[in-house]
Amino acid sequence: MTALPEPAETAADPDTRDRILRAGMDCVTRYGRAKTTMQDVAVAAGLSRATLYRHFVDRGALFNAIRDFERRRDTATITERAGRTTTLRDAVAVVAEVLAATGIRYRQGEHLAAGDESLARFLALRSGRERERVAAMVRPYVERAAAGGELRSGVSAAAAEEWIALTLSQAGSLSGLRSVDVHDPAALGGWLARMACAGVCARP
Repeated sequence: MTALPEPAETAADPDTRDRILRAGMDCVTRYGRAKTTMQDVAVAAGLSRATLYRHFVDRGALFNAIRDFERRRDTATITERAGRTTTLRDAVAVVAEVLAATGIRYRQGEHLAAGDESLARFLALRSGRERERVAAMVRPYVERAAAGGELRSGVSAAAAEEWIALTLSQAGSLSGLRSVDVHDPAALGGWLARMACAGVCARP
């Protein structure tokens, strides 16, 4: 199968870049990170390989751009929804649900269970950064909880933040759990919030 002909565009064309990113997301969802090729993405986007390479020099650059796109979208959603919560548990449930939804959309748990070594290596190498990213997401709500007396006696805001980040950082790649449906972002988010907050909140 070959890519469809497309009109001429410049490398800075944001519409074409967005088209490539969305095609890349679709391909990673279907084939997994390891099996997605630049040719797959070009065909899915209806573009030539030459156009694809004008925007992204290789698979790594494309995957990084997809990750950044998803993270910006997740952060915006979390900021908007968690900002309306009144308790730490509710805020954590929002963060966990959004992270889980992204992982479920990409079938991360399924791809890992099927032996996607490229994805496993990627997640392992970025585990520390992912915890830091999640910690930054929950920090405002942990600080609010500390100021409002929600945290258990003897639990500092820093400790609560680290524990919650550790718990939530795997939200998008869980599989095989018996006590919660890992394909339901809201159910998984609520479950993770209960588990995380039970250890740090006075009234979980």
